[in-house]
Amino acid sequence: MNHFELLALIQNCQTIYTFLVDRGLLASRRECVCSAQMILKERQNTTDGYIWECPSSNCRKRRSVRVGSFFEDSNISLAQWLYVIYLWSIGESNKRLSLLTGLSLRTIVTVLEKIRNICSMKILNGNFKLGGRGKTVEIDESMFGNKRKYNRGRVSEGQWVFGMVERDTGRSLVFRVPDRQRETLVTRLVREFVEPGTVIISDKFSPYFNLNEVGYIHLMVNHSENFVDPYTGAHSNTIEGLWSQVKRKLKAMNGTTKGKLPGYLDKFNWSKLHQEANPGDRFQYMLSHIAEIFPLN
Repeated sequence: MNHFELLALIQNCQTIYTFLVDRGLLASRRECVCSAQMILKERQNTTDGYIWECPSSNCRKRRSVRVGSFFEDSNISLAQWLYVIYLWSIGESNKRLSLLTGLSLRTIVTVLEKIRNICSMKILNGNFKLGGRGKTVEIDESMFGNKRKYNRGRVSEGQWVFGMVERDTGRSLVFRVPDRQRETLVTRLVREFVEPGTVIISDKFSPYFNLNEVGYIHLMVNHSENFVDPYTGAHSNTIEGLWSQVKRKLKAMNGTTKGKLPGYLDKFNWSKLHQEANPGDRFQYMLSHIAEIFPLN
């Protein structure tokens, strides 16, 4: 779906409802508390254009078409929801989203936080894997946010971020970590997200020393002596490029708070894992993730 097709879709409440039903995001039928099958009624004075209504003369209860869905607790229109998700999937800024959808920046921030939560849940539970036999993954840690603003005042407390990037494809994952212990970096992250048999390249940081013992082919670079190992040819240029991308993205957003950093990193992860998809496909992927994580009830 391209931008023009999306704009045509969201002009009509019926097409929006059918589109969302087809993707498992709205219910196609609803049972009333009195056990009667509710009827979908057109209501022009409602945000969504339709409501569920009980046909029983002794009941006549009405329910929103959003009941039991991801959209249930939201006050913005379904058209605006679809437009925000589409614009987010193509990388538009918060200000641009606000301008195009007519929503306030505060509302945009709230909506995008919900979408980033979807990214986080999908990354953590989506069985994403990097590497594999014949593939190389570079790993490293980097400190974020340990700088003084305008070179004045106290140095802010930084946050460690651990990164993994697959050579050739550029697919990557980055996570905020509480520490740099072997249990955190290798047991919880490398073994969870990198396929056994992968060639892993790192610096000579001691928590990585056992990677050869847990199913990986481990090469190391001693950065205090050289950037490319003269014997194995191992280097970490790809992961250094990844750090530049992540920090540039955060800088463009004027930084972020400590609590929100994991969500922004997971949004970056999601985008990198779907970087080869066209904008319409990324939009459809996010809708399918919402349907998967928030099934109708």
